[in-house]
Amino acid sequence: MIEIADVAVRYGHGATAVEGLRMRAAPARVTAIVGGNGAGKTTVLRLLSGVLGAHDGRCVAGEVTVDGHALLGRSPAAIVRRGITHVPEGRHVFGSLTVEENLRAGATTQRSSLPALLAEAYARFPILAERRRQRAGLLSGGQQQMLAIARGLMSRPRYVLLDEPTLGLAPLMVDQIRDIVADLRASGIGVVIVEQNAAMALSVADEGYVLEQGRTTLSGAAAVLRDDPMVAALYLGGSAEDRPTFAVGRCDIGTWAS
Repeated sequence: MIEIADVAVRYGHGATAVEGLRMRAAPARVTAIVGGNGAGKTTVLRLLSGVLGAHDGRCVAGEVTVDGHALLGRSPAAIVRRGITHVPEGRHVFGSLTVEENLRAGATTQRSSLPALLAEAYARFPILAERRRQRAGLLSGGQQQMLAIARGLMSRPRYVLLDEPTLGLAPLMVDQIRDIVADLRASGIGVVIVEQNAAMALSVADEGYVLEQGRTTLSGAAAVLRDDPMVAALYLGGSAEDRPTFAVGRCDIGTWAS
């Protein structure tokens, strides 16, 4: 279990980005964090993955634990070894490297298991097997997102942090991302997904948190949040009756389109 207790985060000498945050994320569950720009969503993932310092951020109060072990102050590499991997916004694949070289780069903590990990990645995402020797920069945006997720899985994580995985993708690709998230949960991996596309995130999540200006304004079962009139009005594009719906549970991810 990942637990965040009364956390406050500040960037530089500016205002506090997150304050009084309390949150939990369980194994084999999907936890969605939704909200508008500047709500503090990405800050939560940076906090969990240990990269706040690289963005001039620091935790000034509270504590973060994973399975009872303190996470604050640990290096990103140590956090990966604790079973948490972060797939950042914008994909950030190594464009000049091949698909397989990108995957190998994600397995620095699992070198002895590399052949098995590559086999697992290619079985989960067959299109990557087909393009394993292609430069990652030549992949479509959706395929690059798939590669970024596959690279994160090369560390055999227990929790995957996904930051805006549907950003800039066509509706078909958004459906594919939702299916991947459902598939990860089915395989026993806990997923924390940050999204402005609240309809997609809450359609696949078990629990959800709504952030505004660094504070949690609502939390609970994702199905309840989807039916909340305020959430529908602010984040789902209208009333609960008018919002788009998604069919949850389909995991046909083997034919990711270009």
